[in-house]
Amino acid sequence: MNFLNQSIITRLGTAMFAISLMALISMISSVIVAESTQGDAAGINLAGSLRMMSYRIVAETQQHEIHASENTLQKVQNSLDEFEQRIKSPKLANVIPSDSEHNQRQFYESLIDEWQNELAPALTMAIQAGPRGNAEYLRSFEEFVPKIDHLVQLLEESTESKIKLLSLVQGISLFMTILIIFIAMYDIKSNVVEPLAQLLDAAKKAGQGNLDARVYYQSDDELGLLGTTFNHMAEELSKTYTDLENRVQKKTAQLRNTNETLQLLYEATRRFNRDEDICRRLMPVMKKLEEVIPVGPVRVTLCEPNQRNSYRTLTTQLLERPDDCANQSCDVCLVSRIDNKVRDSLSIPIQTREAYFGEFIVEFNPDTPPSNEQIRLLTTLVENLGTVLSLELKAEKEQQMSLMEERAVIARELHDSLAQSLSYLKMQVSRLQILRKKHADESQIDDVTNELKEGLNNAYRQLRELLTTFRLTLDQPGLKPALEATIKEFSERLDLDIGLKYSLRHQSLSPNEEVHVLQLVREALANVVKHSQASEVSVHVMQPGEQVEVCIEDDGIGLPNDKDLTNHYGLVIMRDRASTLNGDLSVNNRDGGGVQVMMRFRPKQR
Repeated sequence: MNFLNQSIITRLGTAMFAISLMALISMISSVIVAESTQGDAAGINLAGSLRMMSYRIVAETQQHEIHASENTLQKVQNSLDEFEQRIKSPKLANVIPSDSEHNQRQFYESLIDEWQNELAPALTMAIQAGPRGNAEYLRSFEEFVPKIDHLVQLLEESTESKIKLLSLVQGISLFMTILIIFIAMYDIKSNVVEPLAQLLDAAKKAGQGNLDARVYYQSDDELGLLGTTFNHMAEELSKTYTDLENRVQKKTAQLRNTNETLQLLYEATRRFNRDEDICRRLMPVMKKLEEVIPVGPVRVTLCEPNQRNSYRTLTTQLLERPDDCANQSCDVCLVSRIDNKVRDSLSIPIQTREAYFGEFIVEFNPDTPPSNEQIRLLTTLVENLGTVLSLELKAEKEQQMSLMEERAVIARELHDSLAQSLSYLKMQVSRLQILRKKHADESQIDDVTNELKEGLNNAYRQLRELLTTFRLTLDQPGLKPALEATIKEFSERLDLDIGLKYSLRHQSLSPNEEVHVLQLVREALANVVKHSQASEVSVHVMQPGEQVEVCIEDDGIGLPNDKDLTNHYGLVIMRDRASTLNGDLSVNNRDGGGVQVMMRFRPKQR
């Protein structure tokens, strides 16, 4: 029976087979009973007719005894023959069981034997005896007729038993069919309808996202296997979904922490690069750091570059305002109470390859130390702080160097131009004093006075040029706008249009290089204004390769061949600027007339 429990199809097939079998048994039994009762009615009628024949024979025999004649004798003889024929008729013999041990067969054979051995001879003797015959046959017939009735009754009972048997078989078949149908319907309801309803309900719930739905039907059949598989699938999906939710939550938390970290780094970079007090730059970042990472307090000790003596300490948790606080309205670092629990600390040096600026110290609970990612965040934050401080230090040094360089330029230009003019004037004044002591002629004194006037005018003009150069600024980004403004200025002074050809690549020069190029162009144009008497002037600033070429040309009178220009203060200044840029300067007469000033240098950015 185990295979029936493992398959619904097998059980339903078995039920259908049993119903068909009951129907087949009913039909076969009906056919068998119908075949077995065939001829019973004729046999019963024939047996019943024997009783009537007995009465008729007795009546005809008695009539023959009273009125003996050939006719009555013939009737009696015919009746006897007919009785003999009927009692031995195959119709009657066939309805009686052929088994010699059967009571009907024995009773039937006893009737034939009694008829043949007793009644028929008695009747024959009575017919032959005539009116004085023996009347004993009448008592024999009175005893024989009940036996015929009993035979008829046996035949009827036999036929009725067959019909009852058929009814019983059909009743049993009907009962079994109904029972099988009931069992099949119950099995379908219990093992098909209800499991399918559970599966459908669980599938709907699973489709709606409820993975806790389960099928409680347990069996070894197909639906049981399907339910077990569904439960296993739902459990696996629930585990997978739970695992995915946990992973999503972890990833979300990681992304949130990463976002907070990036926001902290962005805010730190933005605040570190502000031009304000170091406390106002660091304190908000330190406070935010305590929110992002479970650490605190955070302390920063600042030192002079490459020195271990601290000059300022910043911390996020103070009970009183520090003495060096520059903003009395700021309470960011002040707290009402300090936790005195034992804490560990992590110290990260604020330094770069060039300098050491101090220590960045964070305290934390020993039970919850910072993770590797949090330590990397702290390290990145401190590296950014060190980079900013290093850049500020470099900017300060560059500013100092630039200031010293400009001071050197001013001193050199004053020495080479104005100082020489003043020395010349001083010599002329001494000469005038000597002439007056010697009571020289008025013409000599006038010559010296004129030279003094010319020297003063020259010194005044040189002073104006120097002031213009010292006040030079780059108001707009890039060298080209400043060159255009310079070209416009000197075009008005020369009363002619100066051509400008500019073809530098974007951001080729640093700001310091742009200032030196601009000042060199101004110095060259100033010389054109003072000496060249030119009608055409052009300025070319080009970059044909890795080098920058600055060329100023004019069609003026050119440089005198017999005059030493080595100590001319304008050329000295231009050569110094070219040397500062690590470039070469050449000043030569053009073949067609005029002067060409050419400077070539390689930008530091290249």
